[in-house]
Amino acid sequence: MASTPQHWYSLGEQALEREQWAEAEAALWECLALDPRHGAALHLLGRLRARQGRRPEAIRLQRESARCDPDLGWNAFALAELLEEQNDWPAAAGAMAAAAAALPHQPWIARRRQRLEGLAALDGETLADGLGPAAYRYWRRHLEPPLPPLEPVDPLPGWQVCVGAGAQLRAGALGWVAAELKRRQEAGERLPDGLYADEDLISPTGERFGPWFKPGWQPESFWSTPWLDGLSVWRLDWLQQAGLSPPPAAPDALFAWQLQALACQPRLVALPRILVHCRVAAGGQPSAMPAIARSDLLQRHLRELGEAVTAVTPHTVGPPGSAQPGGAAGFRITWALPSSPPLVSVIVPSRDRPDLLEACLDGVDRAQTPRLRLEVWVVDNGSRQQASAELQRRWQERPGLRAGWLDGDGPFNWSLLNNGAARTARGDLLLFLNNDVHPLQRRGHHSGWLESLAAQALRPVVGCAGALLLTPAGRLQHAGVLPGLGRDGCAHPYRDLPPDHHVHRSRSSFLTTWPALTGACLMVRRPLFLEAGGFDPALPVEGNDVDFCLRLGAFGLRHVLTPEAVLVHVEGSSRHSRGDDRAARHAGLTLLRQRWPAAMAGPGLCWPGASSALHHDGRPRELQIPGWD
Repeated sequence: MASTPQHWYSLGEQALEREQWAEAEAALWECLALDPRHGAALHLLGRLRARQGRRPEAIRLQRESARCDPDLGWNAFALAELLEEQNDWPAAAGAMAAAAAALPHQPWIARRRQRLEGLAALDGETLADGLGPAAYRYWRRHLEPPLPPLEPVDPLPGWQVCVGAGAQLRAGALGWVAAELKRRQEAGERLPDGLYADEDLISPTGERFGPWFKPGWQPESFWSTPWLDGLSVWRLDWLQQAGLSPPPAAPDALFAWQLQALACQPRLVALPRILVHCRVAAGGQPSAMPAIARSDLLQRHLRELGEAVTAVTPHTVGPPGSAQPGGAAGFRITWALPSSPPLVSVIVPSRDRPDLLEACLDGVDRAQTPRLRLEVWVVDNGSRQQASAELQRRWQERPGLRAGWLDGDGPFNWSLLNNGAARTARGDLLLFLNNDVHPLQRRGHHSGWLESLAAQALRPVVGCAGALLLTPAGRLQHAGVLPGLGRDGCAHPYRDLPPDHHVHRSRSSFLTTWPALTGACLMVRRPLFLEAGGFDPALPVEGNDVDFCLRLGAFGLRHVLTPEAVLVHVEGSSRHSRGDDRAARHAGLTLLRQRWPAAMAGPGLCWPGASSALHHDGRPRELQIPGWD
């Protein structure tokens, strides 16, 4: 056979497939000796160098291959992967774009190109991890909606503008507010009594960071992270009707005035636009009156509203990395429990998996406190393992807290299992707890979680109280449930973010309100549960918790996420196959859309209007760019 470049290339390719590295390299060099611009041989030699860990030489060879044979495509793809390993996002994105152009019949390469283009634009940040500093800079420079270039001479006649100490309005902010009010009037909408806007922080050097996209008015969310300090706008005739003087300029008097105004129950509307920048002081926090003084005022205000609050404590969540100033500052609020300890009935559906059930029951046992009485009911859905029977025997014979076992054999129907146990239970409160949930095994994160849930669930205005649930890897699994969010139409906000994320000013680290909470850890007053008819058996697996919460919400009750209650949820570990899960989720979502069309149409007031309704990570709407996840 003639010694041609193609002959040696074929020998090298075959040796590479057999993982005969030395023979492959020798053949490929013979090929290149005859044809130094043989792009395919350069590409295979580059792959060989990558296998050998010789990355710089591999990159050089793939670049040379792409220059010699740009139509090959796989050389550009290999180059992109090598550059991605080195976090050279712009060069990797360019190489992957060349690969996608050369290989149009491989659509997955185009998706890889989109992802790398996002990483290049955002300096390696991933939006699914939360809006980071680089992503916010990109949004500000390229995507932030503009404001009017000039302010009108008197933009807001009939309105009182209140700008907090250390805050500065964006140029055109009031003109935009005036245009928004005009738009609402022309649409026939009733004008609100007050407005508040999104904001961000501004460093001493003038760098904008730390955006705060705010939800519609939610009392608990505001109490835990007051958000009127930057910019608020009040209708003058409403102030007169309420007998209120204009807001004072002094920071130490402004917060007291805000609470006085809120006691008059104004109708407040959020403006989904960053209109104000709040300066941070040397310590990294926005300038304002001392947090202790604010907490005293807030505690007095809540007591005047009839809330049985025992303590309001300043609480700060630092941004990831801590190099950036401006951690989220707010309050932890503690409610009183009755002097006569209420009885909590803990209901745990289970089928085998005694390892999970034992961790769950042990966590409940450790949460015992003199301020609560407990009873535990395990609803057994046809366990067959001997270890399950042994666990039952131990818990029924143990001293102290014991668990009662209820027969729940038959096809799995989460709603029916819990409804039956609720009728048997005697508690003032019901805690529905999945067997794959247990307290976080870390100091300070297990002893008071049950008390925190009970204190919220006993408030007359509250329907359900829920816990912050983490994955075993330590990421957020549940911080609330929001119908209308996400591509499926119902999602967990902030899911998969780190617990100390800074999205929406670290909202999941503070007491907040959601339209629904997960049934994996859900507490409700027993009379209320029975009066509402319990969970719907027509939703045996998915959607039963959302449907129940929406029914209570229709009664005017709120559902609160209690951040002091932190547990781990080993989600899906005791469930059916993935195919069954997908079918159950589809069926549940279909029924929810039929039953609650308005709630499922969009995320509503609980989600910031400036944030994407398709993504649970809280990114701005303008960053809904395909592939940038």
